[in-house]
Amino acid sequence: MGILADSSYGSAEPSEPADSMGRLGDADRESIYASTWEVLTPYIAEFLGTFIITMTFMSNYDDSSEAYFAKYSSGFMIIAIVCATRHITGANLNPCVTIALGLSGRLRPFSSFCLCLTQVLAAISAAILLKACEVSENISLGPLNGHSWTQLAFTETVYTSMLTFVYLNCASSKQNNPKSDQNGFVGLCYGLCYVASSIAARGICDIVSNSAIAVGLLIRNTGGHGLFSTGMSYVCYDLIGAIIGVGAYRVVRPLESRLAESLPMAAENVSVSRESSQMAAEFIGAFYIILTQVLSADAETNSDLGPRAWATAAAVIVMVYSLQKVSGAHFNPAVTLAVFFSRRVPELTLTQALMYVGVQLVAGICASFSYVLVYVGGNFPIGPVGKSTWLQVTFAELIFTFLLCYIVLSVAVSNRTKSSHMFGLAIGSCVTIGGCAIGSISGGSLNPAVSVGIASTQIMKGGFLLPATAYTAVELLGGLAAVGIFRVTHDADLSSDVKFGERF
Repeated sequence: MGILADSSYGSAEPSEPADSMGRLGDADRESIYASTWEVLTPYIAEFLGTFIITMTFMSNYDDSSEAYFAKYSSGFMIIAIVCATRHITGANLNPCVTIALGLSGRLRPFSSFCLCLTQVLAAISAAILLKACEVSENISLGPLNGHSWTQLAFTETVYTSMLTFVYLNCASSKQNNPKSDQNGFVGLCYGLCYVASSIAARGICDIVSNSAIAVGLLIRNTGGHGLFSTGMSYVCYDLIGAIIGVGAYRVVRPLESRLAESLPMAAENVSVSRESSQMAAEFIGAFYIILTQVLSADAETNSDLGPRAWATAAAVIVMVYSLQKVSGAHFNPAVTLAVFFSRRVPELTLTQALMYVGVQLVAGICASFSYVLVYVGGNFPIGPVGKSTWLQVTFAELIFTFLLCYIVLSVAVSNRTKSSHMFGLAIGSCVTIGGCAIGSISGGSLNPAVSVGIASTQIMKGGFLLPATAYTAVELLGGLAAVGIFRVTHDADLSSDVKFGERF
């Protein structure tokens, strides 16, 4: 498996100690390469991947790049590089990710140091090359549109923590990515984190979330741009974010730490730990999704609804893939209601469902107040958009919340039609569809936690909860409608002796 065969891909076997040449894991035996270069191939792959990503980043994050879709290329480049090199190195491509793996016990200290050094050298090489070629001369990072460094620090730290949290859950978790049956969505989730963060932070700052790139910026202190101090600031924020990401990972997967794996645990302790991790997973996932949804609202106009729809969908996809095996990855009271009444998940009791809903609502409120923190005095009303009427809002939210819940039940709950790999992408697609189709009518909430969270910030300004109550009622009704149709179309789930398609 390469450099991280015993770390990011969740092997349960103890790793071999590194020799004096820095050999990592079982690279010499298990990589697809079989030559005297075997010891160096992991570092070559990391250097190449980080070099290309840095080139892409610095070319796109230029003052002359106005189109928001230019920010996507970094994310999609990461997807490509991870798919090409993860069998060799695990495709960290980022010192923050490497440090997170080390702190979580999935990578040895010496290996972490060598990988970080390789990544930083790659970023510096890319920066020197671009400078020599006089490419991307107009890079200017820092707070935008009157925002402060405090707001930049919050945004950069939060989304770096999201990136490391997602990588650890998708690549490092033994449950989510067992060595014997590795998943195929590590690269997709890694890249989509950049898509979500770059759109959410648009108008606040240019997200870096990669301390190697930040170090590369240190050498571009030309033209009085002051990139040295800026780069150092980004490095600090990214490292703090990595530590937070590791902490969140330990909370949602407490039984996967090296210490927990080595100690016997009583059954009752395991049960309590599982319940706590499920609630934590619902809060963390809902917080990241809703924060992305409300922050990215400032990146759209009535004629261009793409930014928020794509950013929210990207956040949904990465959180669903990261946490589906922990809590079911609901992140939405309407989805929780639909799953509970579908009667396909017997372990989801009424008490647990109510706790899920409560945690999701709290996450929505916290995310909405974080929006107010970033956009001081910002106003994000909930209700009909433009000249839309409440009747149109009701119809729009009902139909597309129904669609979202029905797809969740079909691809993630049904024993007959659930997808083992495409479920996250299918669920995220519903968010993209809904955001683009009804964003100019109702705002495309599709989630009572979003509606309640936004309304909670309006109360401080003399607003009312009535609009949020109306949205919530319609969205919950959409979830119940999805249950009704689902029980008709998937009734074969309840009959073990009936083969799928036999009745047609």
